Amino acid sequence: MNVHQLEEEMKVTKQHLALLENQLKAFQEKCEHHFEGDQYFEKCSKCHKVEVLYY
Repeated sequence: MNVHQLEEEMKVTKQHLALLENQLKAFQEKCEHHFEGDQYFEKCSKCHKVEVLYY
């Protein structure tokens, strides 16, 4: 592989990752969350969304 091919493959992979991230976000927005965790964070057992409770 040369540099041009690597850059093109990286571009395609980034676009695919962005698509997957958008799908995950949409799924998490529709989820009826069931959070479990401790005093620092909660994680939904259905969609794996994390809510930070303490900094």
